[in-house]
Amino acid sequence: MQQAPRLSNREREVLQLLLEGKSNKLIAQDMKVTERTIEFHLTNIYSKFQVNSRVELVLRLKDDTSWLESENLRDSTVADKEILTDNDGELSSPNWLTSLRAAALNVGKELKMTVSASPNTENEINPNTFFGSIRTCLTNYAEFEGRAARPEFWWFALFVVLCTSAFTLLSETLGSLFLLAVLLPLLAVGARRLRDTGHSVWWQLFLLVPIGGLVIVGSLWVLPSLDTPSEENALPT
Repeated sequence: MQQAPRLSNREREVLQLLLEGKSNKLIAQDMKVTERTIEFHLTNIYSKFQVNSRVELVLRLKDDTSWLESENLRDSTVADKEILTDNDGELSSPNWLTSLRAAALNVGKELKMTVSASPNTENEINPNTFFGSIRTCLTNYAEFEGRAARPEFWWFALFVVLCTSAFTLLSETLGSLFLLAVLLPLLAVGARRLRDTGHSVWWQLFLLVPIGGLVIVGSLWVLPSLDTPSEENALPT
């Protein structure tokens, strides 16, 4: 069995709070230190356990409780026992697996909160930029309602062409699979672009016509936006 790394009392306390599912901020509040101090301890812990993230650390300790008995030569056994006693056996079996599951769930929640709190939230995405259009179109992959301006449609179309070409150079099968994967969001943004020009989404049926159909629909996709959608140019039913 691989020998457990030696942890200081402080590192062991940080690790116990981490396995309870607490974030760096909550751990810092409990230990009455700064988040930078917690990050420093976590860096040392990751290094000792040879992992790169919280998730890897949780998985590494899933079936390994030997770190609880590990002692640092500079720390006394009495101090270690006091720390473990303060936790009232929270990490002892059978609550050990429950704590790990809770930690894993909290890590996932923390990652979602980080994405939600980032500057590039969904409400602040600019669909008129290259990456903004990609994210918008993939997020609204099956949204045929609403409208899409020219930049949103053509940036996404450029992304599809470039990626399809790149995958096709590697393998025709990969190119076909990628094109199939983005077909729905491409048709959806195409429908929104037609509505933005005042035309019916059913004009996309002309795409079934070889070559000429693409020219017809493409000429509509390049039209400027209308202030209000018009039914004058709708495809007759």
